[in-house]
Amino acid sequence: MKITTAALATVFALLGVGIDSVSARCDNSGETWADAGAARWHVQRACRGFDRKKGAFQGVCRPGETKSLCVQHSGTQKYNFSVQNLNTGASFDLNDADCTLRLQNQIDECSQGGQSTIAGWQFR
Repeated sequence: MKITTAALATVFALLGVGIDSVSARCDNSGETWADAGAARWHVQRACRGFDRKKGAFQGVCRPGETKSLCVQHSGTQKYNFSVQNLNTGASFDLNDADCTLRLQNQIDECSQGGQSTIAGWQFR
């Protein structure tokens, strides 16, 4: 009976480790996107690369590391994007498609930008 109890405790512990918290919020201050299409375009380039160059969010992200990109869109508006590896013990390479999807969701869903956390990553 002790073996069964220990095995169940291990299974429940492992299940708890595998559950990721998900959160999202929109900013309530600041300017609205002057050109959401341009913002989406810059996100795609940062996540997937462009002209045979590595994008700002490509490559391995060390534990806790934040990668950022600031784009001057016009004389009066700039776009700030960031991706952070929330894992404190391991480096990861964020999938280009996930990076693009999550950051573009912030543009599409939040007129003034926002933040989301999913699967150990924070997107702003």
